[in-house]
Amino acid sequence: MTELRVRDLFSLSGVLGLMVGTMSFFMYIFANGMAEANLDRAMEIGGIVGGVTAFVFLCYTSVRYVERKRKLAEAAVEIDPLDRLQARLQSVEETSSSLPWAEERPWLISTHVRRDRGVMTVDLHDLDVKHSRFVVDQIIASREWIGRVRIITGRGLNSKTIPKIRPMVIERLRGVTRELNWELLMKKGSVTLRPIGEAPTLRKWILRFVFLGGPITFAFALAFRDLAGEGSYDQGLRVGIVLGMLLSGLLASYRERQ
Repeated sequence: MTELRVRDLFSLSGVLGLMVGTMSFFMYIFANGMAEANLDRAMEIGGIVGGVTAFVFLCYTSVRYVERKRKLAEAAVEIDPLDRLQARLQSVEETSSSLPWAEERPWLISTHVRRDRGVMTVDLHDLDVKHSRFVVDQIIASREWIGRVRIITGRGLNSKTIPKIRPMVIERLRGVTRELNWELLMKKGSVTLRPIGEAPTLRKWILRFVFLGGPITFAFALAFRDLAGEGSYDQGLRVGIVLGMLLSGLLASYRERQ
């Protein structure tokens, strides 16, 4: 994963602001026509909306950038989670060698526990229900450090009767996802466990709100005052303040994923 730099935050904010501002310009033109007065007003609205969007995005990403840098600086050197998981499941490779099909289709750590497109992946193909349950239990026990993990269950098309492994995996995981702050994403042949992350503490939420609330509320207040036009400055100002504080509160509530 490429690490973002400070100048990247400004570049992304500028691009996003330009896109939103351009869309606002054309939406106003489409709604009000191509008269010269409308073009001037459309430029003004596009500039205000695009500028506020870029500013809010920059504030938000700056907070995330600072918190991530601090977290990385404080983090201790750890063993690769893939190596830790492979070590945990080493016994499965040994005990599954006694399965009837093991000679033709052995379950191996090197091939069945891997990273696939950057995501930890555990393939349950070539295991029976008993071994698959043990693997799932080990993944659950590794929640603290494992991060996002994909479990390939297959569709059960090769089962002589009804599918057994996939229903077992889903039932087992559904019983613990809420408790362990996991989001269960299901596809036809796999399930993915994605950490939801912990909600910010009250102290962190207040710090984020203070940092974000001032500039965002100020920008919203000025923007909505100008958008309201003459005669409605006060109403626009009040609406901008309320919306700015609401948005700041929402942005301060984001969860940090592993």
